[in-house]
Amino acid sequence: MTDLVVIGGGIVGVSTCYYAKFAGARCTLIERDGIASQASGYAFGGLHPRLISKAGSEMPRFAARSFEEHQRLHGELESLRSVQSTWRRRSSISLAWDEMEASEFRTHANESSTSSRWLDATDIHRLEPRIAHDALGGLLTTDSAEVDSAKLADSLFQLAEPEFLEDEVVGVKCTNNGVAGIRTRSGELITGDAFVFAMGPWSNLAFDWFDLNRFIQPLKGQILRLQVDGPALQHSFSTNGNYMSTKQDGLLWIGTTEEQVEFDESPTNEGRRAIVNVLRRMLPGPIDYSVIKQTACLRPITPDGELILGRVPRTRNAYIGTGGGRKGILYGPLMGKYLAELALEAKGEARWSSLSLNRIARSH
Repeated sequence: MTDLVVIGGGIVGVSTCYYAKFAGARCTLIERDGIASQASGYAFGGLHPRLISKAGSEMPRFAARSFEEHQRLHGELESLRSVQSTWRRRSSISLAWDEMEASEFRTHANESSTSSRWLDATDIHRLEPRIAHDALGGLLTTDSAEVDSAKLADSLFQLAEPEFLEDEVVGVKCTNNGVAGIRTRSGELITGDAFVFAMGPWSNLAFDWFDLNRFIQPLKGQILRLQVDGPALQHSFSTNGNYMSTKQDGLLWIGTTEEQVEFDESPTNEGRRAIVNVLRRMLPGPIDYSVIKQTACLRPITPDGELILGRVPRTRNAYIGTGGGRKGILYGPLMGKYLAELALEAKGEARWSSLSLNRIARSH
């Protein structure tokens, strides 16, 4: 019997296995489609800890701690010979197109630390002449970074060395207020001491197994990877929730759409046109480009936009992590670290108790 069974091979699941392994635990990872085969394999990988949330929310602190954990993890991976970290510092510029946006960004720059400052239009075009000349300026943030999300997930999986089962979980076997095992489509009953459900937008299946209401919504996002003539962008740029950056593969990645289409993961012509319009808004000059790849993925969204992280109600050894939405890659390693600590050390949930399932969960 294994110490920890993890269901889901995305960034949260592999991170849980990684931290559990270095706590001395034996892990079994179960994934239907392969490591980072969903959103974790197609995400933009931008690490932007700045977060505006409701009063009293723990999410801004969690975002900041998540960024710190990525930095720490980068140093840890760099010290190893078997993998190469893809983390790199990458300043970002949020463009302002009207006086309201400009005023908001100036206020933030004045109130924040030295990591953010306002750039006027002259400053912007000195850094990147191709940016549209009707941009009034932008908020430069230096406390940001990027990773290759697929490579990061694969590296953590390789280092964690869990027993890997490519199978689909179809139910749980519960006993004595806990989980005794999980059932797979192939007919196996996988037993363990503790269980972590890191199933992204498919977390509603786990809620069914525990007789809880469904509330996770899949948010579809599409990204284009472009071969663009001309020099690489030296900063990432964003506008109205969209972004573009020259990534380590030399391609310009630009996105993203937000679509409520249930579990339809297909790239669409409509999504491509919407993203090209964003490109033309930020870089309106004559640009020769070709679409190298168009991707689409589903991101898990909660009703209040905050994470679900902690113990499953009415169980003693089942835990869940989901709801990262568009910041899933930023949050993933810290979510996995915390889930591993909970599952293996039973420390309780004091640190991030406000993010537990108890705030939302209701029985059928």
